[in-house]
Amino acid sequence: MIDNSCIRLEDHKEYNVVDKILSDGNTYIYLSNKEDENDICIRKQIQEDNRTFLVGLDSNEEIQHALEIFVKKHSND
Repeated sequence: MIDNSCIRLEDHKEYNVVDKILSDGNTYIYLSNKEDENDICIRKQIQEDNRTFLVGLDSNEEIQHALEIFVKKHSND
C-alpha cells in the first residue's frame, strides 16, 4: 500500500496525497502538486510481485468513475 504523504511521479514533480479511495477492487490515489495545488492527478494503486505501483487510469470512463466517487465521498463533508 502507498502510505507516503508525498510522492514523486514520472514528471519528476512532487505530489501530496489528498485521498485514497477503494472502489470496485481498485484503490484510487488522488494527488495534488506540491508547487501548484491546481495541478491534480489520479493514479491507481496496483500490487505486482509483492511491490506496489501507481499507474495511470485505463480509460475516460475510469477517470469519470474516480472523479464521481471522490465527489460523492466529499459532498457530505
